[in-house]
Amino acid sequence: MDDDLTRLACAEPDDEASRTERMARLQGHVFGCARCVAGGFLEVAHPVARGKGSVRAAMLIVGQAPGAAGHTHEKPFSGTAGKTLSAWLQIAGLPPWAHHDPELAFVTAVTRCFPGKAPGGKGDRVPSGPEIILCQPYLEAEFALVRPRVVVALGRLAATRLVGPAPLGELIGQVREIERDGRTLPVITLPHPSGVSRWLNLPANREQHLAALRLLGELLGTLPVDSPNPVGAVGRSEQGGM
Repeated sequence: MDDDLTRLACAEPDDEASRTERMARLQGHVFGCARCVAGGFLEVAHPVARGKGSVRAAMLIVGQAPGAAGHTHEKPFSGTAGKTLSAWLQIAGLPPWAHHDPELAFVTAVTRCFPGKAPGGKGDRVPSGPEIILCQPYLEAEFALVRPRVVVALGRLAATRLVGPAPLGELIGQVREIERDGRTLPVITLPHPSGVSRWLNLPANREQHLAALRLLGELLGTLPVDSPNPVGAVGRSEQGGM
């Protein structure tokens, strides 16, 4: 983590009010960031996705990057992908649009600027390794300030960044653990709600996904432990997001 961001994230006191104030300052740093422009990866650093939610949120949701319309929405995942994510979280026992409730979710991303469309025109471009490294200090600072019960990784890029490289099939339906600032945090991986990967096209994968949502509900206390597989459609969408 950059020295300035480390001092900001780890300053005393560590009470909720102080962390809330420091989070606001951190998001100011994010909003003014132009690192990828300086590095020649982007022409403009707009829009920049700032983390949204409370420092006491139960979930820390990590996506890939903002979509093309990210700057037009006050809240992340507000379009078609957001509707899909909302439906998934309802299967986990959460209320509709739970990811927009700051007490339930702090939503952030591996990178903060819209990366542009993929060269083939299908979906958004996956941010490069150097871009991810440039944004990493912001994500680490957010981990230091938020106190979630569970971390949700949306898609392969976010999962790889948090728990290491592995096929989605080896991650979804499993609880992985990571260490952040002396805390052990459970990580639940879900496919990205944009649906570009088509991972959910296979029936076996959809069952695995339902198992992941059941685990998420158990960790949050919104579903009883050892609850049966939730009943409901696991939908796909065609619009990108974080």
